[in-house]
Amino acid sequence: MDMRHGSKRHALLLSIGAVLAMGGTSLVSASAAPILIGATSSKTGPFSAEAGENLKGEMLAVKQANANGGWLGRKLQLKVYDDESKPGTAVRLYTRLITQDRADLLVGPYSSAIGQAVAPLFNKYHYAVIQPEASAPSIFEAGNKWNFQGISSSLQYLDKLLPEAKQNGAKTVAVLALKSAFSLACYHARMDQAKKLGMRIVYSTSYSLQGADYDSMALAIKNAHPDVVIGCTYYPDAVGIVQALHAQGYAPKYLAETVGPTSTAYVKALGQLANRVVSNTGWWASYKTPGNDKFVAAYKKAYNAVPTYHAASGYSAVQVLGKAVQATKSVDQLKLQQWLFHHTVNTVAGVFKVDNNGASLGYEQQLVQIQDKKLQLLTPPKIAESKLQAPYTGN
Repeated sequence: MDMRHGSKRHALLLSIGAVLAMGGTSLVSASAAPILIGATSSKTGPFSAEAGENLKGEMLAVKQANANGGWLGRKLQLKVYDDESKPGTAVRLYTRLITQDRADLLVGPYSSAIGQAVAPLFNKYHYAVIQPEASAPSIFEAGNKWNFQGISSSLQYLDKLLPEAKQNGAKTVAVLALKSAFSLACYHARMDQAKKLGMRIVYSTSYSLQGADYDSMALAIKNAHPDVVIGCTYYPDAVGIVQALHAQGYAPKYLAETVGPTSTAYVKALGQLANRVVSNTGWWASYKTPGNDKFVAAYKKAYNAVPTYHAASGYSAVQVLGKAVQATKSVDQLKLQQWLFHHTVNTVAGVFKVDNNGASLGYEQQLVQIQDKKLQLLTPPKIAESKLQAPYTGN
């Protein structure tokens, strides 16, 4: 079956409209049918905190598009299933969106782990899909033709920390990673970077969320006494590692974790223990990107919260998809695919631009740090709100 079904759906709706018109009923045209956008999100499970923010960004973008008349004169309908933070569940649900729900368009799920699992589906069924938070470079390699990276690569996460830490006297490093596509890519990138900088790796490990022994890891870190501890983490393990280090009474000069610290739940969970933890972000409220100030205001109004880069990534993914639909004047997947490969889009999170395998060439990661319970932007220097504070106090 040819799953690039935009033209068939169009023809079917026109036929239904003609039949109804002949029967004296009001005409139903193809333009009146909503454009169905399908997705999964981790509404439950360990990825739910960040995935929930990502989904809010997508929903806001769809709501705003509908307020402006939709795309191609058609309203948008966003249909989202809960993948429960499980790759296998996401594969089943995206298959349903494609083969049963006949979604016109798709947006990728949250996380590299789930994004990697569903990527072969999009290649198989020929759906041009923006993967808003699939940062693992392994997804966007030779052979991929239908997945498009909607965020910077995992290799960039926390890449600006070690050079500055070394400049300020740090010599030894510990690196930890969750056993996931994103985390392991980040883990190996930071290990390689430390070696190139001449910094000694005194401890490294990877772990699974289920059964993770944070206490043992924290004890090993304490015994190795690194100047810098880097965790390539999501939210649950980011919290667990900080709590375990505190229980062992060890505070490195620099403590950095990916993903988790940017969630609003992180400081609530850790209180003062979160102070001076370093993290990274792919977006910031002060970015002078097109429409960013309006996005921030609209998000605050809709959700009574400040957006995170997860929300901005979801919002930007819909922005890019809408630009492609409007430029090609269709929901034909092949037309969308070709347009996405050869065009750039200015989004609230930065510039969408990809290489021949769909890997991002435009988005960037910057450093942030929690200072007095509030995230402060550390880079780039032109718009930085504060300087890196050290040491991490752990209380």
